[in-house]
Amino acid sequence: PAVTTAAKTIAAGASATFAYDVAVSNPRLWDLTNPNLYSLATNVLVGGTAVDDDITSVGIRTVAFTASTGMSLNGKSVKFQGVALHQDFHGLGMAAPQRAMQRRLAQLKALGVNAIRTAHDPPSPAFLELTDRMGFLVLDEFFDVWTQHKYSDVGDYATYFNRTASSPTGTPAVPGASGSVPWYQVDATSIVMRDRNHPSVAMWSTGNEIRDSISTRTPLLTRMVSIAHALDGRPVTQALFRPADSGDVTGATRTIVDDFGGNYRPDEVIQAAKTSPARPGLFTEMGTDTSAWTTVRNNAMVTGLFLWTGAAYLGEADGLWPRGEGDFGLMDGVGTVRPIGYSWQRTWGAPTTSPPPTGTTATRVLLSPDHSTVSTDIDDVSYVKATVADSSGRVVTGSSAAVTFSVSGPGVLVAVDSGSPVQESFRGTVRKAYQGVAYALVRATGPGTITVTASSGGLTTGTTTLTGTTAPFVPCSGSCD
Repeated sequence: PAVTTAAKTIAAGASATFAYDVAVSNPRLWDLTNPNLYSLATNVLVGGTAVDDDITSVGIRTVAFTASTGMSLNGKSVKFQGVALHQDFHGLGMAAPQRAMQRRLAQLKALGVNAIRTAHDPPSPAFLELTDRMGFLVLDEFFDVWTQHKYSDVGDYATYFNRTASSPTGTPAVPGASGSVPWYQVDATSIVMRDRNHPSVAMWSTGNEIRDSISTRTPLLTRMVSIAHALDGRPVTQALFRPADSGDVTGATRTIVDDFGGNYRPDEVIQAAKTSPARPGLFTEMGTDTSAWTTVRNNAMVTGLFLWTGAAYLGEADGLWPRGEGDFGLMDGVGTVRPIGYSWQRTWGAPTTSPPPTGTTATRVLLSPDHSTVSTDIDDVSYVKATVADSSGRVVTGSSAAVTFSVSGPGVLVAVDSGSPVQESFRGTVRKAYQGVAYALVRATGPGTITVTASSGGLTTGTTTLTGTTAPFVPCSGSCD
């Protein structure tokens, strides 16, 4: 492809804004099927010598929202076939390798998912790099709470929301601000400025199920929307808890947002969207009953929905001990698709898949890695699946046999997991199978052959090999493993 360049000279000790319009003839557009990306290279030279540089991936596309037709991408009608995700990767925790993020997104794409709501905070840059490369739309969410705590005994973001910011080094200038500003304005500005170059980001959400009264929320919402609009052209929504009860269906906040969002109350969202002046509506959070999609299809102004959730996550298990999580998710924490996941796959018209055939009498442990080459790069990991199987290789879903893993050669066992909702350590070498399955999560420590073994009392031991490499992990594009 052709390369276009431009330069600007800046005097010593001065600063300048560099605005550069690039004409691209016959651009390869970014979309859900072909997420084409371009690279923007920025170089700083002093006396002809490069002293700093940066590469920014960008995509060329148009996303439009109207009250009459809903959402379109590059002029074609599209709906958010979305799920909400916490950045929780079960045994790998929150700061997970990018490979684990890629694996989860690929699994969700196979179920027909085309959009992610980052519940309830901005995602990691590594995650947005993947949504750009793999072709997902993103609802990028700012906060979970504003001035009111969600729980009285939790020191959440409400502690800082309206507190005057301490202006740390690198804090961006807040649009329209003079003097000191509260943290929510600084953070909203930072989020939009950080994420606005990502073509996958389709919309901003100012928060989830905010508990503040409408009189408190109205000026705060107005300010956040004004910040987002000043920095970026994307629409803004909020994920309301009970829009009618909180007064938002007919209140001032209805016309402040660009797309009226609400959780679990589709009729109220539609009522608000149709009220003059009309605007699009969005089911920002819904249960997993597939009948909701009929409502989305039958109402043009509804831009889609986000299910709670795409994958199971740790927490929200009050009163369920020894469980450490609820029953949410189209998949469990390691990506095993649940029956409701297959139902949504059919509803969204994705190529259908089926659960593996099951057996009754366990005789052996079978090992299969999700990919056979694994790097020393901290962003890489191989999910080695241990299946408690019968003599024909069929998974025995009733088995909870304890599986012991060992790794030899240039590799290390990062974690053990099974997707079970019951509290159990992710450390060590032993994990009970959940529905006949357990996992060893392995990373390379150097080049060479890595041998992984899984044993369980009375069963034939399983063995597989991985190839370790020192090559850096490179995320995939389009259809991925």
